[in-house]
Amino acid sequence: MLREDAFIFLGCWFILLLPNMTLAQTRSCEGLASLALPKTTIRSATLVSQGPFAIPESPAGPSPIALPAFCRVIGEIKPEVRFEVWLPAAWNGKFLAVGNGGLAGFINYRAMMDPLKRGYATASTDTGHASVMGDATWGLGHFERVVDFAHRGVHVMTESAKAIVQAFYNSPPMHSYFTGCSQGGQEALMEVQRYPGDYDGIVAGDPANFWTHHYIGGHLWVVQATQKVPSSYIPAGKVPLIARTVNDRCDELDGIKDGILNDPIRCHFDPATLLCHDGDAPTCLTAAQVEAVKKLYAGPRDSEGNQIYPGLLPGGEDGPGGWAAWVTGSEPGKSLHFTLGIPYLKYIAFEDPNWDFRTFDFDKPMRAGVDFDSDVDFVDGKLAAISNAVDPDLRPFRGRGGKLIQYHGWSDPDIPPLNSIDYYHSVEAFMGHGGEDRSKQIGDFYRLFMVPGMQHCGGGPGPSVFDMLGALEQWVEKGIAPEEIIASHLTNGVIDRTRPLCPYPKQARWTAKGSTDDAANFVCQAPPGDSRE
Repeated sequence: MLREDAFIFLGCWFILLLPNMTLAQTRSCEGLASLALPKTTIRSATLVSQGPFAIPESPAGPSPIALPAFCRVIGEIKPEVRFEVWLPAAWNGKFLAVGNGGLAGFINYRAMMDPLKRGYATASTDTGHASVMGDATWGLGHFERVVDFAHRGVHVMTESAKAIVQAFYNSPPMHSYFTGCSQGGQEALMEVQRYPGDYDGIVAGDPANFWTHHYIGGHLWVVQATQKVPSSYIPAGKVPLIARTVNDRCDELDGIKDGILNDPIRCHFDPATLLCHDGDAPTCLTAAQVEAVKKLYAGPRDSEGNQIYPGLLPGGEDGPGGWAAWVTGSEPGKSLHFTLGIPYLKYIAFEDPNWDFRTFDFDKPMRAGVDFDSDVDFVDGKLAAISNAVDPDLRPFRGRGGKLIQYHGWSDPDIPPLNSIDYYHSVEAFMGHGGEDRSKQIGDFYRLFMVPGMQHCGGGPGPSVFDMLGALEQWVEKGIAPEEIIASHLTNGVIDRTRPLCPYPKQARWTAKGSTDDAANFVCQAPPGDSRE
């Protein structure tokens, strides 16, 4: 093993190669390969020069992306949690880990690039298994992988990554952050609830935090509503028809005709208005298709009428990231709800490669001799305790000064936006202690931003490009809570509309002066009839 003075020499040598490296660094990049950490093996530590960087998981994909110089560390934590840490030459003194999506199984290289450019030491993990989109076979017979995927993988990656940062720069990060959307949002809220000491600030986007109910009440519900009976399937070609009708009915409820539903809860759209009266046609919905759309908006309920999981909201159905991708697919069995939901239920929930989604029942007894009232209870009993991030008790995170920003697209066709609102209200009820406005009582550490017209983690007709991390930094480091966050809409890479995003329950309201494409002409106000402001 190299002596400390040798590390100092190597560190100085590396500084000469990369003149922007912080002077606090005392260990060379290659020297990290011999770093001893609990249950962790450093597979490699190599210098990456400034310039084009080829994304490892797609060698034949897009052109390499220009990145600043960094030290790339590849490691593995027992039993199978693979991770990477990127250590920039010009370090800003902070650490940022990024979340995954879908069923994980990969290092999220693309999400690591922006933090690296900002000067962050950044990290990502595959959460303990290797897989591709729609593959859940990794969980069959390997419950330890399921646990790592559910919560442990991100936590142990965080511990090892921070130790690597400390060893390389001879200093712990001044602040540690986590950002993630979708399954990454579940990871984010899991960190807040289960490991509140890991991060100072967290951004949770469109979170799948009610994991078991999202897979049965979200993915499976949509699949059953549109494919359990062949006649219920809605061709992708009919999605624009639904979207246009919704906009005709509800677009101007906020006083602006712009293709964006500012508050979809106020939209009361009856799919029966599109009922075909003379056979099937591209300009109408059959009776079976009408019932399918109604189910999508309603969401599932149990035999006693209790909501199992929220339904989708009207608005933003059309577009590349809309219903044609998530709900209908190009044909039955090709939607994202199918390709993400069915494999997880088949291989992890029921552990049966031959399981048929049509047999799942949302309210009737599963089968005699089993200690569960329904299939829903069975999945919850097996996986909820490790997978669901729905605990409203955020006192440990708040107590150590943590800040949480959550956001969700109002037009999300994957994870219903009401799921985020439901969780927010649960925290509000638990953490509040009376008073006229509980949202103000939790607003000192937790704020939710609903994004009109945004689909799943981005895209859609509304402004959906924003800097939540910048807002989080201001809150954590300077105590400036976000009162609004400006979002932009781009067409062909050019900004053509901006709007403010407001802390829930406030909404952006046009002042009736100036362009409705300029955020400066909007103010954040409580919605009509809201008594909490």
